[in-house]
Amino acid sequence: MPRDVEIKRAFEIADDGMQGVIGYFHYVAGCQKLANQSEIVKELPSSSIRITYEWIRYYDPQQLCQVMQDVFLLYHARIALIALVSLFEGSLKNFIARLVKKGKIPKPKRDSYKARLEWAFEIAKQSTYGTKTMINRIPDLCLDVDHARRIRNLWMHNNSLFDEDYAKGIPVNGRQPIIEPNYQEFSKNKKKSIPFILNPKAFERFGLSHIELLHQLHDTIERIYFGQKRSYKYATERKKIEWHRLLVGI
Repeated sequence: MPRDVEIKRAFEIADDGMQGVIGYFHYVAGCQKLANQSEIVKELPSSSIRITYEWIRYYDPQQLCQVMQDVFLLYHARIALIALVSLFEGSLKNFIARLVKKGKIPKPKRDSYKARLEWAFEIAKQSTYGTKTMINRIPDLCLDVDHARRIRNLWMHNNSLFDEDYAKGIPVNGRQPIIEPNYQEFSKNKKKSIPFILNPKAFERFGLSHIELLHQLHDTIERIYFGQKRSYKYATERKKIEWHRLLVGI
């Protein structure tokens, strides 16, 4: 039975996009490690950076390089995770819109990323895709993906500082949401500014969890709502990573 074209397209856009982010993450990290800082300074705007069509702000290129040298991997992981979460969220929006249009599910009552994740986690519970180890790992994938949502929200809405909303995660199969140990320090004194710092190694875990959960969702949606019995496999769909297509679309 043929796959639903729009579901497959939504899946492949997010799948390609997230793999592109991971490739970009490793490439840029490698470039930064080998870069000559004095040569970088020469390529930067000399004394000011334009921030709008009307305004500029003055800065010290040497200082920018020094600070970037100190925090590069942490900031790099942050930006990459924001991109990863956005792509995954886009896939859920597209899945739901297609299923609603086809009359497979009712229009959701709530329109938020958290609500979409709650829906996705219920779909993932019905998965039969992959090995037994992959299926058993689904709750961990869900907890990771929800944790990434809450981390993204800290960066987008609270200047990377812990807030009370951070602890409002989605339980999965009776398991409580992931909470960073540093949150406990904030919970003891909620007026204290405690930043969330993403370890670059943790970004790699988030990447694996988002992509693997996307595959679980795609397979389950196709099987449950469209009667597809053949699982999607890289070996049959594409033999190797085509970086140019992943990074620029063609």
